[in-house]
Amino acid sequence: MDSSAEDGGGPPTALAQGPGSQVPASQSPAAQGPGSQVPAVPGQRTAARRGPAPAESKSQTPEPRRPTDGVAVATLVSGLVPAIPVTLVLGPMALIRIGRSGARGRALAITGLVLAGLWTVAAAIVAAAIITRPPPPKPVTLPRVFSLRPGECLDSGTNGISGLQVLSCSQAHDAEVFATFQVAGPHYPGATALQQQARQGCASRLSGYLNPQLSAASLAQSFVYPDAGAWSAGERTVVCTVRSTSGPLVGSVRSAPG
Repeated sequence: MDSSAEDGGGPPTALAQGPGSQVPASQSPAAQGPGSQVPAVPGQRTAARRGPAPAESKSQTPEPRRPTDGVAVATLVSGLVPAIPVTLVLGPMALIRIGRSGARGRALAITGLVLAGLWTVAAAIVAAAIITRPPPPKPVTLPRVFSLRPGECLDSGTNGISGLQVLSCSQAHDAEVFATFQVAGPHYPGATALQQQARQGCASRLSGYLNPQLSAASLAQSFVYPDAGAWSAGERTVVCTVRSTSGPLVGSVRSAPG
């Protein structure tokens, strides 16, 4: 019997395809219309569609560096020196130039002006300190009498202790120094207190200096002590002298024969 008759007269249908068999034209990709999708075949990779390539970015040109204003630099230098009048002229000029040209250096100009202001304040403080400072105290010239030593003979002269002259004791003289000593105390005790200390201190030293063969009745002691000015200058010396009540002395009272 004819196989076509058994199948109802239609063309034979392929039930299976072996190796090397062809895909019907109705199943080929070329036969499919636009927009149709090709079924994925197991074991095969489907190529992914790629979109259009991104456009390459154009390289950006760096902005040119603005120059530094020369007047601003000069303002800073004059503020450091210092040259205050020059800074006060260059500073505003630099700020005006920078505002018009857009150049760099505004901070330099401002810094120079600030330095000029600080120098001005410092100069004013120093000047005020100098003006208000009290004048230094005048040095005190101490009388020569405070430098005398026991055993020296002297002539007071017409000006008192300020005009004294040291002489040889063999010559006629007014007085002889027999003792010197220091008074203590941080503060000036006053003239009265110093006179008392000088009198007592000299009296206690006279007997140990005089030649015992001399008559003490014809001698008198005197003394010199520092006043307030000499005390403030650091002088603390009391000078004890012995004088004759009957006229000038000739020779030392320590070694003269009786």
